[in-house]
Amino acid sequence: MPITLGLIAALAIGGAAAAGGSGPDNAQAGLACGVSTQKSGGMLTLEGVLQSSEALNGDYRFALRSSGGGGSSTINQGGPFSAAPGLPVSLGKVTVNAGSKVDVDFSITSGGKKYDCSQQFAATT
Repeated sequence: MPITLGLIAALAIGGAAAAGGSGPDNAQAGLACGVSTQKSGGMLTLEGVLQSSEALNGDYRFALRSSGGGGSSTINQGGPFSAAPGLPVSLGKVTVNAGSKVDVDFSITSGGKKYDCSQQFAATT
């Protein structure tokens, strides 16, 4: 699945401004992370993506709450991951109604440090 062009471009150059939460702490650690989106047929797919300049192992949490005219849902995903240097890794993937309000809690823990990759936004149809 193709990921949002802005995110893939930021990851490709090792940028610290990937969608969502790649702040100064993440940049100093040599990683970029965020939530990519793809809309299709009235649905919105959200995917947690990580790229590190060095090999990285740890755990991730990808929790999503969506609400809209059709109700609400809460989805929690997570577990261990392993990332090779310079290659984007998909960590969690969810599809919701494209008109939903979505809150994403996406974090990475590695080497005793926690990195926030979260994003909150209102999807449009």
